[in-house]
Amino acid sequence: MRAIRHAAAALLFGLFVPALAADKPQFIKGDIQVTRYDGSSDDLLTAGLGKSGLQSATPPAFADSLNPTATELRRRAIYTNYRALVDITTGGGYGMLYGPNIDANGNVTAGEGKIAGDEYLALIGGGKRNFTVMVQVPASFDPKNACIVTGPSSGSRGIYGAIATSGEWGLKRGCAVAYTDKGTGTGAHDLQNDIVNRVDGVTATADDAGDESLFTARLSDQKRAEFNAATPNRFAFKHAHSERNPEKDWDRHVLASIIFAFYVLNEKFDGGAIKPDNTIVIASSVSNGGGASLRAAELDQFGLIDGVAVSEPNVNPKPGAKFGIVQGSGAPFFAHSKDLYDYVTLVNLYQPCA
Repeated sequence: MRAIRHAAAALLFGLFVPALAADKPQFIKGDIQVTRYDGSSDDLLTAGLGKSGLQSATPPAFADSLNPTATELRRRAIYTNYRALVDITTGGGYGMLYGPNIDANGNVTAGEGKIAGDEYLALIGGGKRNFTVMVQVPASFDPKNACIVTGPSSGSRGIYGAIATSGEWGLKRGCAVAYTDKGTGTGAHDLQNDIVNRVDGVTATADDAGDESLFTARLSDQKRAEFNAATPNRFAFKHAHSERNPEKDWDRHVLASIIFAFYVLNEKFDGGAIKPDNTIVIASSVSNGGGASLRAAELDQFGLIDGVAVSEPNVNPKPGAKFGIVQGSGAPFFAHSKDLYDYVTLVNLYQPCA
């Protein structure tokens, strides 16, 4: 594991990082936040809401809407992200064919599907090049039969974006789930008040958050003051204003989440016994989260990933004569597979005309 973490760090960040032993990986910024959930009042899969709470049309409330706690923000994030990818109507099959109350064998249970265990949350990277990773370890995890499932978020979702897909499947089967937001996720900088988000969503001043900010716009105090004077009450968002394209590193983000999962598991179970050669690692997720897992499998130089199980992955092969797309009896089309941002630009340009 030491050699793997060392090589992975070099791959991820393009610089020499000393080999790591029992210490926290050096590419992690700040503290690792560890929370244990009892599976009753709160849990890994449903944030204590259970099958019924996730199906409720009323989102979980904040005691003080101007100052929500990290627990309240997590509960709202899980509620929102779960419903974003799964049909939660009974007619659609929720609670009968799928959902928290359906066990790993497909049986409908009378319970709410809450899962006890530990959750590890951290920020990786530096400067503008940061992303969130999280590992959920269910209480049913067996270190002698170790398994890890990846859950990179689809779309622009935050760290809980794959909880209804990869997360639920893995947790029900006693696997650790390694999540990453792929460098997208939520990151807002209130420029007027110089307020940003920490990794758990709670706000802080940019100075207080420092390197542990999800996103801080690259503006000097003078430039920010000038901008506020000219255009007050504005926000900068990570996706639009980070001055970088995280898509090119999505494969590395998934590999980093797996490395983080191995570190977490060996810390939790006291030793280095959980290794790639005795652990099943399945790269999974949907949409561009699935695409990120596919790319991670292609990039994997360390024997971390054993298999890939993805749904509707966004795949962007390199344009060229080796690969063409043929529709009907037409000629092969070779000028395909632009970057995701280019597709968005083209949609913005041509969709109004269409």
